[in-house]
Amino acid sequence: MTGACKLSTTQILSAILVIIIIGTLTAYAYTNANDALKDSVKQGMKSTAGAMATQINASDIAKFQPGDDASPAYIAETRQLRNMRSMDDHILNAYILKVNPDRTITFLVDDLAEYDPQGSAKIGEVSTAPDKLEIFSALSGPTTSKEPYTTKYGSFISAYAPIDDSSVGSSGNTYAILAIDMSADDYNRYTSKGALILLTGIVSMIIAVGAIFWFGRRIEKKSE
Repeated sequence: MTGACKLSTTQILSAILVIIIIGTLTAYAYTNANDALKDSVKQGMKSTAGAMATQINASDIAKFQPGDDASPAYIAETRQLRNMRSMDDHILNAYILKVNPDRTITFLVDDLAEYDPQGSAKIGEVSTAPDKLEIFSALSGPTTSKEPYTTKYGSFISAYAPIDDSSVGSSGNTYAILAIDMSADDYNRYTSKGALILLTGIVSMIIAVGAIFWFGRRIEKKSE
Protein backbone atom coordinates (compact mmCIF):
# COMPACT_ATOMS: atom_id res chain seq x y z
CA MET A 1 0.00 0.00 0.00
CA THR A 2 2.85 2.35 0.86
CA GLY A 3 4.59 1.60 -2.44
CA ALA A 4 1.41 2.37 -4.38
CA CYS A 5 1.03 5.72 -2.60
CA LYS A 6 4.65 6.65 -3.35
CA LEU A 7 4.19 5.70 -6.97
CA SER A 8 1.00 7.74 -7.21
CA THR A 9 2.76 10.77 -5.76
CA THR A 10 5.60 10.30 -8.23
CA GLN A 11 3.09 10.16 -11.09
CA ILE A 12 1.42 13.36 -9.96
CA LEU A 13 4.70 15.23 -9.56
CA SER A 14 5.90 13.98 -12.94
CA ALA A 15 2.65 15.07 -14.59
CA ILE A 16 2.92 18.53 -13.03
CA LEU A 17 6.53 18.84 -14.20
CA VAL A 18 5.59 17.78 -17.74
CA ILE A 19 2.72 20.29 -17.84
CA ILE A 20 5.02 23.08 -16.69
CA ILE A 21 7.74 22.22 -19.22
CA ILE A 22 5.42 21.73 -22.20
CA GLY A 23 3.33 24.76 -21.22
CA THR A 24 6.40 26.99 -21.00
CA LEU A 25 7.78 25.78 -24.33
CA THR A 26 4.37 26.18 -26.00
CA ALA A 27 3.94 29.73 -24.66
CA TYR A 28 7.46 30.61 -25.82
CA ALA A 29 6.85 29.22 -29.31
CA TYR A 30 3.44 30.91 -29.56
CA THR A 31 4.83 34.30 -28.51
CA ASN A 32 7.78 34.06 -30.89
CA ALA A 33 5.55 33.02 -33.80
CA ASN A 34 3.15 35.93 -33.24
CA ASP A 35 6.01 38.41 -32.77
CA ALA A 36 7.49 37.27 -36.07
CA LEU A 37 4.13 37.74 -37.80
CA LYS A 38 3.75 41.22 -36.30
CA ASP A 39 7.23 42.22 -37.47
CA SER A 40 6.47 40.90 -40.94
CA VAL A 41 3.20 42.84 -41.25
CA LYS A 42 4.75 46.04 -39.92
CA GLN A 43 7.75 45.75 -42.21
CA GLY A 44 5.44 45.30 -45.19
CA MET A 45 3.43 48.37 -44.20
CA LYS A 46 6.58 50.46 -43.76
CA SER A 47 7.81 49.41 -47.19
CA THR A 48 4.48 50.31 -48.78
CA ALA A 49 4.29 53.69 -47.05
CA GLY A 50 7.89 54.47 -47.98
CA ALA A 51 7.31 53.65 -51.64
CA MET A 52 4.13 55.71 -51.77
CA ALA A 53 5.78 58.71 -50.11
CA THR A 54 8.37 58.93 -52.90
CA GLN A 55 5.56 59.52 -55.40
CA ILE A 56 4.20 62.61 -53.63
CA ASN A 57 5.35 66.00 -54.85
CA ALA A 58 5.59 68.38 -51.88
CA SER A 59 4.88 71.41 -54.08
CA ASP A 60 1.50 69.91 -55.03
CA ILE A 61 0.30 69.63 -51.45
CA ALA A 62 1.95 72.74 -49.99
CA LYS A 63 -0.76 74.98 -51.46
CA PHE A 64 -3.68 73.27 -49.70
CA GLN A 65 -5.51 75.40 -47.13
CA PRO A 66 -8.56 74.66 -44.95
CA GLY A 67 -11.62 74.79 -47.18
CA ASP A 68 -9.85 73.38 -50.25
CA ASP A 69 -11.23 69.87 -49.63
CA ALA A 70 -13.43 69.99 -52.75
CA SER A 71 -10.97 71.74 -55.08
CA PRO A 72 -9.89 69.93 -58.27
CA ALA A 73 -6.24 69.91 -57.17
CA TYR A 74 -7.12 68.37 -53.82
CA ILE A 75 -9.38 65.73 -55.37
CA ALA A 76 -6.61 64.87 -57.84
CA GLU A 77 -4.24 64.30 -54.91
CA THR A 78 -6.74 62.08 -53.09
CA ARG A 79 -7.17 60.00 -56.23
CA GLN A 80 -3.42 59.56 -56.56
CA LEU A 81 -3.26 58.29 -52.96
CA ARG A 82 -6.23 56.01 -53.48
CA ASN A 83 -4.79 54.57 -56.68
CA MET A 84 -1.49 53.79 -54.99
CA ARG A 85 -2.96 52.13 -51.91
CA SER A 86 -5.50 50.17 -53.98
CA MET A 87 -2.64 47.85 -54.94
CA ASP A 88 -2.89 46.43 -51.41
CA ASP A 89 -6.42 45.41 -50.41
CA HIS A 90 -5.44 45.42 -46.74
CA ILE A 91 -4.92 49.20 -46.69
CA LEU A 92 -8.13 51.01 -45.78
CA ASN A 93 -6.97 54.60 -46.01
CA ALA A 94 -4.03 56.74 -47.10
CA TYR A 95 -3.52 60.31 -45.98
CA ILE A 96 -0.92 63.01 -45.48
CA LEU A 97 -0.07 64.64 -42.16
CA LYS A 98 1.80 67.86 -41.38
CA VAL A 99 3.96 68.19 -38.28
CA ASN A 100 3.72 71.83 -37.24
CA PRO A 101 6.33 73.93 -35.38
CA ASP A 102 4.22 73.73 -32.20
CA ARG A 103 4.41 69.89 -32.41
CA THR A 104 0.74 69.53 -33.33
CA ILE A 105 -0.06 67.10 -36.13
CA THR A 106 -2.71 68.09 -38.66
CA PHE A 107 -4.26 66.46 -41.70
CA LEU A 108 -3.28 67.80 -45.09
CA VAL A 109 -4.86 65.23 -47.44
CA ASP A 110 -7.28 62.36 -46.80
CA ASP A 111 -7.95 60.02 -49.71
CA LEU A 112 -11.50 59.30 -48.49
CA ALA A 113 -12.58 62.92 -48.99
CA GLU A 114 -14.18 62.42 -52.41
CA TYR A 115 -16.28 59.35 -51.53
CA ASP A 116 -16.81 59.78 -47.80
CA PRO A 117 -16.76 63.51 -46.96
CA GLN A 118 -18.32 62.96 -43.53
CA GLY A 119 -15.98 60.13 -42.59
CA SER A 120 -12.78 61.80 -43.75
CA ALA A 121 -10.50 64.28 -42.01
CA LYS A 122 -10.57 67.89 -43.17
CA ILE A 123 -7.54 69.98 -44.08
CA GLY A 124 -6.12 71.38 -40.85
CA GLU A 125 -7.93 68.94 -38.58
CA VAL A 126 -5.74 67.96 -35.62
CA SER A 127 -4.85 64.27 -35.50
CA THR A 128 -5.88 62.48 -32.30
CA ALA A 129 -3.91 59.31 -33.02
CA PRO A 130 -2.04 58.36 -29.82
CA ASP A 131 1.12 57.22 -31.63
CA LYS A 132 2.56 60.73 -31.98
CA LEU A 133 6.09 59.59 -31.18
CA GLU A 134 5.99 57.25 -34.17
CA ILE A 135 4.74 60.10 -36.37
CA PHE A 136 7.51 62.40 -35.16
CA SER A 137 10.04 59.62 -35.80
CA ALA A 138 8.71 59.27 -39.35
CA LEU A 139 10.21 62.68 -40.12
CA SER A 140 13.48 60.80 -40.62
CA GLY A 141 12.30 57.37 -41.81
CA PRO A 142 9.37 54.93 -42.09
CA THR A 143 7.75 53.83 -38.82
CA THR A 144 4.65 51.98 -37.62
CA SER A 145 2.35 52.13 -34.65
CA LYS A 146 3.56 49.91 -31.82
CA GLU A 147 0.06 48.53 -31.29
CA PRO A 148 -3.43 49.09 -32.75
CA TYR A 149 -5.16 52.25 -31.54
CA THR A 150 -8.64 53.77 -31.68
CA THR A 151 -9.86 57.20 -32.78
CA LYS A 152 -13.27 58.49 -33.81
CA TYR A 153 -12.61 57.04 -37.27
CA GLY A 154 -12.12 53.47 -36.03
CA SER A 155 -9.41 51.13 -34.78
CA PHE A 156 -6.24 50.82 -36.84
CA ILE A 157 -2.54 50.16 -36.98
CA SER A 158 -0.67 52.64 -39.15
CA ALA A 159 2.57 53.08 -41.02
CA TYR A 160 4.23 56.45 -41.65
CA ALA A 161 6.90 57.65 -44.08
CA PRO A 162 8.52 61.02 -44.79
CA ILE A 163 7.63 63.07 -47.86
CA ASP A 164 10.71 64.95 -49.03
CA ASP A 165 10.32 68.68 -49.64
CA SER A 166 12.09 68.37 -53.00
CA SER A 167 10.53 66.75 -56.04
CA VAL A 168 13.93 66.37 -57.76
CA GLY A 169 16.27 64.29 -55.62
CA SER A 170 16.29 64.31 -51.86
CA SER A 171 17.08 67.50 -50.00
CA GLY A 172 17.17 65.67 -46.69
CA ASN A 173 14.27 67.75 -45.37
CA THR A 174 10.81 66.36 -44.70
CA TYR A 175 7.80 68.43 -45.67
CA ALA A 176 5.02 66.09 -44.55
CA ILE A 177 4.26 62.51 -43.49
CA LEU A 178 2.42 59.95 -45.59
CA ALA A 179 0.31 57.52 -43.55
CA ILE A 180 -1.57 54.33 -44.34
CA ASP A 181 -4.04 52.44 -42.14
CA MET A 182 -4.84 48.76 -41.70
CA SER A 183 -7.85 47.83 -39.59
CA ALA A 184 -7.05 46.55 -36.12
CA ASP A 185 -9.24 43.50 -36.76
CA ASP A 186 -7.26 42.54 -39.86
CA TYR A 187 -3.97 43.12 -38.08
CA ASN A 188 -4.97 40.96 -35.12
CA ARG A 189 -6.25 38.23 -37.44
CA TYR A 190 -3.06 38.18 -39.53
CA THR A 191 -0.78 38.16 -36.49
CA SER A 192 -2.61 35.55 -34.40
CA LYS A 193 -1.85 32.43 -36.41
CA GLY A 194 -0.45 30.48 -33.48
CA ALA A 195 -3.59 28.43 -32.77
CA LEU A 196 -1.92 25.31 -34.18
CA ILE A 197 0.99 25.78 -31.78
CA LEU A 198 -1.38 26.01 -28.83
CA LEU A 199 -3.34 22.97 -29.99
CA THR A 200 -0.13 20.98 -30.44
CA GLY A 201 1.00 21.95 -26.96
CA ILE A 202 -2.29 20.92 -25.37
CA VAL A 203 -2.33 17.60 -27.21
CA SER A 204 1.28 16.99 -26.19
CA MET A 205 0.39 17.63 -22.56
CA ILE A 206 -2.53 15.20 -22.69
CA ILE A 207 -0.43 12.47 -24.34
CA ALA A 208 2.51 12.95 -21.96
CA VAL A 209 0.37 12.99 -18.82
CA GLY A 210 -1.62 10.02 -20.07
CA ALA A 211 1.61 8.11 -20.73
CA ILE A 212 2.88 8.84 -17.23
CA PHE A 213 -0.23 7.43 -15.58
CA TRP A 214 -0.46 4.51 -18.02
CA PHE A 215 3.11 3.42 -17.35
CA GLY A 216 2.54 4.05 -13.66
CA ARG A 217 -0.43 1.69 -13.65
CA ARG A 218 1.61 -0.93 -15.49
CA ILE A 219 4.36 -0.71 -12.89
CA GLU A 220 1.81 -0.94 -10.06
CA LYS A 221 0.30 -4.09 -11.50
CA LYS A 222 3.70 -5.72 -11.92
CA SER A 223 4.62 -4.92 -8.33
CA GLU A 224 1.41 -6.37 -6.89
